[in-house]
Amino acid sequence: MRRVAGLITLAVLILLLLTLLAGQWLQRSLHGAGVQQLDWEHWRWAEGSLQIGGLSGVHAGEQGRLGFRVEGLVLRPIWDGRPRLQQVRAELVQLVWQPAAQLPASAPDEAWSLPALEDLAAPLGWLPGELQVDRLLVQLPCDEAFCDLQGSLQLRSQPQPLALDVRLDLLQQEQWLQGRMQLQQQQDSYLTRAELKVPEPLPLPGIGLLSGAMTLDLENRGALWILNEGQAQWRLEQPFSDDLTAVPEDWRPRVLSLEITPDPGSIADWQQRLELAVRARLEGGIEGGLEGRLLLARAAAGWEAELDGALLQLAADRLRLPDLEVRGLALDWPLQGRFAEGQLTLTLGEQASLAASKVTLAAAELAVTGLDARMGGARLAVPLEHPDQLVLHSALQLGMQQLQHPALTPQGWTLNGELQHSSGVLGLSGRLAGQGGLSADLSLDWPAQADWRLQLTLGEMFLRAANPLAATFADWPELLSFSSGRLSGQLQARGRDGLDQLSGRLQLSGGQGIYDRASFSGLSVPLELGLRNDRLQLATEGLVLETVDPGLPLGPLRLRGSYTAELAHLDKGLLQLEAASIGVLEGQVRLEPARVDLSQSRQSLVALVEGVELARLFEVYPAEGLSGRGTLDGRFPVSLVDGKLLVDGGRLQAREPGGVLRYRAAQLSDMAAGNPGLEQLAAALDDFRYRVLASDVSYDEQGKLLLGLRLEGSNPTFQQGRQVNLNIQLEEDIPALLTSLQLSGQVNEIIRKRIEQRYLQRSP
Repeated sequence: MRRVAGLITLAVLILLLLTLLAGQWLQRSLHGAGVQQLDWEHWRWAEGSLQIGGLSGVHAGEQGRLGFRVEGLVLRPIWDGRPRLQQVRAELVQLVWQPAAQLPASAPDEAWSLPALEDLAAPLGWLPGELQVDRLLVQLPCDEAFCDLQGSLQLRSQPQPLALDVRLDLLQQEQWLQGRMQLQQQQDSYLTRAELKVPEPLPLPGIGLLSGAMTLDLENRGALWILNEGQAQWRLEQPFSDDLTAVPEDWRPRVLSLEITPDPGSIADWQQRLELAVRARLEGGIEGGLEGRLLLARAAAGWEAELDGALLQLAADRLRLPDLEVRGLALDWPLQGRFAEGQLTLTLGEQASLAASKVTLAAAELAVTGLDARMGGARLAVPLEHPDQLVLHSALQLGMQQLQHPALTPQGWTLNGELQHSSGVLGLSGRLAGQGGLSADLSLDWPAQADWRLQLTLGEMFLRAANPLAATFADWPELLSFSSGRLSGQLQARGRDGLDQLSGRLQLSGGQGIYDRASFSGLSVPLELGLRNDRLQLATEGLVLETVDPGLPLGPLRLRGSYTAELAHLDKGLLQLEAASIGVLEGQVRLEPARVDLSQSRQSLVALVEGVELARLFEVYPAEGLSGRGTLDGRFPVSLVDGKLLVDGGRLQAREPGGVLRYRAAQLSDMAAGNPGLEQLAAALDDFRYRVLASDVSYDEQGKLLLGLRLEGSNPTFQQGRQVNLNIQLEEDIPALLTSLQLSGQVNEIIRKRIEQRYLQRSP
């Protein structure tokens, strides 16, 4: 008896030792597998099953930590030719996932492939016949806390033939996520079908509200996997990402949807090559979609993708930025794409277009209606690791039905050229043309993080039947018109966020036309212009006007000087006169160099008269019987008061030795009859040889010329050549005189109509 008791005691001790060793081995094995802090409590054997009240632990790996807790675990074994679990059931399974702060780099997947299910049939045959989790709680990290998903898990299996049916239901805030996977062993293959459904929008923090479904039907034959059917339809509402926060609210999408369907003709070798029909939709301030065929193919360097026969269409009723508003936007781009070796390449179809009914730039006071941009054949290549090194080449045809700006006459414009981007520099070259006839060749270079630079070369213009300048610029003087002339020029501009500097040269030659009631010809203007810090400067080294005729033939006019003004007050600038002169009656009138401030109400100049011939004056002056000869010089203080010409304290005098005046008018003889004083005056002026001819000159704002004339001389036939001194006051309405001179000869019809209109306005 003692011997039996000893044997039993020894057996119990050995069993306890083996149990302790097995426990130590299990603890070490689990710890080696990354399982830490494994604890269980209240375990017992009852009713043919192992019942564990609680089981908890933590699995730590490179990707993060997974905490788990199981309550009410029941393991029911069975002997079915071999030991296996018939049923596994848990009242609660809680999983808490905490990703690592910095995830390890993933290994390349060049050798990745789906495993053959026949190799997994034996391990899968050990799955319990039934696994059920009554309550599944999954906690995932969100923005600042954890998001809870609750649901259940069910698994049904059989080992021979192998069959699996797994169902997963998760709930978050009354939104369900439903998944199902079925596996069925056939005679020489395995059929696998997977489904994932999110029937109601599921909130995903930091992503949006996701809903949709996905199905996948696969068949496995050894190492061969065949895709029989597959489809994915997903819808993301209120999408959110850090990148979208920088997008204006009007531009952000409200809904993104995606539908993917494999092409049945490409599913046999889908692990190497798969063709998909892709349809993406966008809803929000911008609406539209992308449709096309996507080909995925395995290459030596990894997966490659090609997008063929695609069409991208976008539309928006109204889009706004702080200084930009776009209405009626419509984008229609047929395109093809390719992604390979880390580079994305897109090519637009020949009919690619971008249109907008109206574009407004408030800060620039610019509005464009009927915008139409054609970019057929454009090619874009983007290395994804260095997107700033993108390469773009595109032909560009840009049309505008009407461009509006305060400085321009509303009209249509076109731009035909090329758009390029390479080495961080955006380039645009082409020809800009307006309906009014103005055209220019332009070249724009815009380096990243540097000033843009623009070179503009005006197309040579001939001012004949039409004037492109008058048809283009709103502030073109209404009274100025050209009948001939030739204009050319170049402009250079640069800036960062706007126009910082402008310079250039314009050249007008052979100009002929009309300004107000004066005709002119032989106008030549070399003009240098510059703009910096909103300050405009114009300068000419040699303006020449051969003839100008306001009723009195004048010319040539020569001018050298500059004008500087703020853009906001172009009429209140500073005029620097270096030299100015005009030919008058075979002499000239020139202005002394001066600095004229037009911001003041009064400007003062000094005009010098040199070599004016009396003979020529009397040829054009309509006074019956008046003739003479002599040469006049003088000095006029000239003032401009509120834009009107005034002369006060001017002086004229004849050059020595004097000259001759003859006044032989019948009207004077009739007036002198019976008047001895007038009779003697008429006799003296019949052939008056003057030594002194001098006059005070004044001219008022009404156009009245007042002359205080003093004559000293004699008439050889009057009183034996006695000395005669005469003081004569003369008054003349210069505007009326010029009008009379114009109407007395042949005058342009435009000038005649303006004279008549002015006369009617002055008549009481």
